[in-house]
Formats: sequence, structure tokens, C-alpha cells
Amino acid sequence: MMMMMSMITTAKKLLLLSFTLLLLMSSSSLLRLLHGSTTSTNYYNYCITAAAAAAQPSASASASASVSVSVSSRPYRNLLLLLVAAPDDVDETPKPNPNPNTDPDPPLQPPPPPPLVSAQLRPRTDISAADAPLSARLSALARLDSARLSALNRQIDNAIIARRSGSGFASSGGATFHVSAGPGVYTMDITLGTPPRTFPMIMDTGSQLVWMQCQPCRACVKQSVPIFVPNASSTYTPLLCSTADCQNLPGQCDPQDTKTCRYTYSYASQANTQGQLGTDTLTFATNPGSSDSVPGFTFGCGFSNQGEYGGAAGLVGMGQGPLSLPSQLGPRMGGKRFSYCLMQQQHDPAASASIMLLGAAAEAGPDGMAFTPMLQNPSVVASLYYINVDGFSVDGRRLDIPADTFSITPQGAGGMILDSGTTYTYLPSVAFTEIKKAFDAAIKLVQYKGHPFLPACYSGPRPDVVPPVTLHLKGAVDLALPQDNYFIRVDGNETTFCLAMIPTTGGLQVVGNMLHQNFRVLYDLDNSRIGFLPQTCSS
Repeated sequence: MMMMMSMITTAKKLLLLSFTLLLLMSSSSLLRLLHGSTTSTNYYNYCITAAAAAAQPSASASASASVSVSVSSRPYRNLLLLLVAAPDDVDETPKPNPNPNTDPDPPLQPPPPPPLVSAQLRPRTDISAADAPLSARLSALARLDSARLSALNRQIDNAIIARRSGSGFASSGGATFHVSAGPGVYTMDITLGTPPRTFPMIMDTGSQLVWMQCQPCRACVKQSVPIFVPNASSTYTPLLCSTADCQNLPGQCDPQDTKTCRYTYSYASQANTQGQLGTDTLTFATNPGSSDSVPGFTFGCGFSNQGEYGGAAGLVGMGQGPLSLPSQLGPRMGGKRFSYCLMQQQHDPAASASIMLLGAAAEAGPDGMAFTPMLQNPSVVASLYYINVDGFSVDGRRLDIPADTFSITPQGAGGMILDSGTTYTYLPSVAFTEIKKAFDAAIKLVQYKGHPFLPACYSGPRPDVVPPVTLHLKGAVDLALPQDNYFIRVDGNETTFCLAMIPTTGGLQVVGNMLHQNFRVLYDLDNSRIGFLPQTCSS
């Protein structure tokens, strides 16, 4: 068997060398011209000697070496020597797999999918008493809205004035000004530290910082669970002034301790927090019964805090800034995005919690989501989600509303935002007037003018026909709104119904949480767009 393999190997070499010999000999005419007949003769002798050496399978190593020396100065020597010196006893039979139970070349395994992260959003229960009538809760929500919207407009106006005067926080693009909304109306849980502890927090799409009250607390508000103690967590680390996260906040370093990043963060609602920026391990639920953790999560440890938080330990900023929850979790969770589907809560604050999804989980679900681009306010760095509203239709008829009604002015005022922390929808007077006219013509009930904050109301039993309303957004997005999103009962006897819309006399406009209930809303920060998909959130 071995002799047969050796003969096969020799035959292969002869075939290769014969082909090479023909190629080399075909160049003899050129060699004659360049070097004369002597060179040509030596060249032929070289080729024949090399072929003869390779044809002897039993030739010794010294014979092969003598050939290599004798032709060391000749052309093409490397190719021939490689063939001559090649071993003739290579076993070319396939080698069996030493372990037949394993794949000798296992396929590359795809990376594991990112964890599916979700959180429950619960309506705040401190806005009104648990046994308060419906009218009292709706009024309390309206008062909270009014304070939030007024404060936002005031903060934006101050930012515009500061921009004109040339002051403000410097950035690569010039002077910029930070606007953050403040406490909203939904809460969620955050688990932080080692050992892990869970804290109720207010979810806010109008700000970027995640922060909670910390000990030692110089000025703290009441919260429903014990205050976080940084020194009791083995994974807590204060951040330095030189870190990028510290520079992402309009803060300042403690002059007595230049190694520690001190921050001050203020909201439009006049709530504020001051403290130390640090990192710790964030733990979150994934699949039922499972959890995952993110070490080095940046948050604010507030030692001096003011505001009304309803027993929450702090705020979870869901805005577009680099320190927000979706921005920090994005690289690990499959993208900077989150989505929620808000259930109706204005009638029953103890209703089942709505679900918020983060990262890759936010895009899981049925197709058919329609997207509209996020807008940026060119004058104000606002952790707010501006959208481009094209108009409204009532009962299938497009209303005559000027195209620039919902636009951001060149100075940075106006514009429409999507805000989970505001309950009602606030429209420019010209748009509200057109919508009210259409409803007055369609609703066959007596107009009621005595409501304290909703100006388009009707008395009597619920009408059989309520005109449909469509919200038109840039990108050919036409949202056919569920009737309960814009036409609501405002008393327990179901004898008074109102449009859940309020006119404004200028400034910021808001699509509140009531108008986008029962939609899966996706905030895709990676692609600067917001998606909408009609969905029954209770299912």
C-alpha cells in the first residue's frame, strides 16, 4: 500500500515538473539572445538534472541538496527547488475525526439576543383621594397640567431671552439652553445597588436625568420607601468631574472636593434636585422570573431635593439626552428605544398597570406601525419629543387650519410635543375653534358652558353618534383616534360630556396621554422617529 502511494506521489511530481520544464525550455530562445549558447546549454542541463532528481523517489537528501547548490544562480530556481525538495512520502489519505461525536468545524454561533426588558407604568394615586368623585380627579389632573405647561413655557421663554443676550450653557453649536418638564403622572420601579433595592420612581418623557433621593439627605421630600444609602451598596461609585457623564449635565464640581461631580438639575415645574453623580448596578426584570443587570449605570444621588413626587423616590428621565434610561440601556438592550401602551386611567387610577418595553423588545409585535419624524427645537436643548402635526379631520372632513399653526417659531417658541406627563391635549386657539365648530354641528345635545376648564361640553345622555377625529402627522401618518381618547364623560351620572382638549393662547402645544391611549407608541431614538400602532392596551 505504501509503495503504491509513493508511486502515485512520484507520478504527480513528474507531471508537474514536465509542465514546468516545458515552460522553462520555451524561454531558451530569449536566453540565447541575452546570454549566448553556453548559458542555453547550462540551462538545459539544469532542467534535465532537476527533473531527474525529482524522478528518484529513493534519492537521498544529500542528492537533493547537490541539485539546489548547482543551480543556485540560475533563473526560476525557487520554483524547481520547491518541487524537487518536496517530500515524497506525504500521506494524503483523509484523516478520520479523532472524536466522531463532535463536529470538526463547528458552525459559528450567532450572538445571544438582547434581553427583553419591560416595566409596569402605574398612574399616580396621590393626585386625588382614592374615593374622590370623577369630576374631582379630572379637575386635579387639569390643575397639574396647567402648572406643568405654564412652567414649561416660562422655562422656554427664559431660554429664548438668555439666547438673545448671549448667555447660557456653551456647546459646539453655540449657546444652548436646557428645558426639562418634571414630575408626570405615571410611576415605575427601579432596582438599584448591591444588594439590590427597589424604588418607585416617576417616569418622565420630558427630561433626561435618572435620580433618586440619597442619604445623607440635607433636604428631602417624603417618599414611600426608605431612602437609598450609597455607602450601603458595595457597587456604588461617585463620578469624577472630568468624566463625560458629568460634563453632560449643566452642573458644577464641589470646590472643596474637585474629584467629585456635583450636579444641579431643575425642572419647569420648579422642582429640582442637587447632589452627586455616581454609578451603581441597575437590575431589571426580563422574562418572567428572570432578571439581568447593568453595572456602571449613571444616576444622580440627590442630597437636596424639592418638589411634589407623590411618595416616589425620584424621577426616571426618558428623554433624548445621553443620561436618560433608554440612552444608557440602548447599547445593551438592542437599541435606544422604548414603547408603551397606555390604558385609560382618568376614570380609575387603580386600573391595571400599562406596559413599557425597552430596547429590542420595544419593536417586538405586529407590523403596521406608522412613523413620524422627531423634530428638534433649534434654539432650546429640550428633553421633549416634538412632532410635526399637519392638522385634524372631524367626521371625515379636513379642517381649515393654517399649515404653520403647529410649527416651532424661529425663536424656539411654539411647536407640538408628545408628552406622557400631561393628561389633556392643548391646541392653538385657531385649531381648537375649528374642531369645536365641527362638534357643535354634529353633536345633537345642548351645549354646556359651565365646566371649569373644558370649554367644549354637552349636556344629556351620551349621543348615539360622535364624529370621528383623525390626527394627521408628517410622514402620511393618519391616526384615527378612539372615541374615548377625545370625548369623555366628566361626571359620575354620565350626563355631561366634553372634548378632552383645551385651547392655548400661545406657546407650547401638547398631545397629552389621554389622546394617545390605546396606541402602542414607539420612541425610536436611534432613528429619530416616533411610531404609532392602534392597540387594545388592556389585552
